Amino acid sequence: MKAVISGATRGIGRAIAEKLAVIGYDLVLLARNKKDLEQCKSELIKFNVTVEYLSIDLAQPNVELQLKESTSIFKDVTLLVNNLGLYSMQNVIEIDLDKLKGQMNVNLYSSIALTQQVLGQNKNQLKNIINIASVMSLKAATFAADYSMSKHAFKAWNDSLRQELRGQGIKVSAIFPGSVNTSSWDGIAVERTEMIQAEDIAEMVSCVLAMKKNTLLEEFHVSPLTFKP
Repeated sequence: MKAVISGATRGIGRAIAEKLAVIGYDLVLLARNKKDLEQCKSELIKFNVTVEYLSIDLAQPNVELQLKESTSIFKDVTLLVNNLGLYSMQNVIEIDLDKLKGQMNVNLYSSIALTQQVLGQNKNQLKNIINIASVMSLKAATFAADYSMSKHAFKAWNDSLRQELRGQGIKVSAIFPGSVNTSSWDGIAVERTEMIQAEDIAEMVSCVLAMKKNTLLEEFHVSPLTFKP
């Protein structure tokens, strides 16, 4: 078993990487910072799994070419986790179109490019694609219009992908979390213990993988019990 995880060095991605290592998955970690990737690798190999990494900015316009130049690292993949995401707060009237394009690059186009690369190389091996979305994929927020738009588009792509691939025996699942305790909250005075914890998202990933061959968990909607941002 081998998993590819984007945004793998912190927060939800890091928690998922550790959970998968515990249950025996070899890992391919994707993130921009090589130093962070090396640190993650050193911490995860203690679980007696193979850990490879690719330092790459998936939001760059030429990302397809970069991925094609790294085909060897994507061999024999059985699980893909699209976790990369960037939060932004722009209201509808003041949306900066360049920033909106950046949001789409990170929150949508990067996942499409990575999925196409992994799927193209592993049509016979790939079993699961798990997409980490957001509660704002389901209900737009005016104070974060650009982020909401990008995540709504991400959900539409996820839904289309699920329908297209289910006939090929590939399961596509999505997780829609509310406020999660990650580094995006650094410097903000909030009670982070009341948020969803990244480890809980990782547990949901393991639940998806524990299902029998013909059972597909399509969506998880997850919210903090009491926390309000």
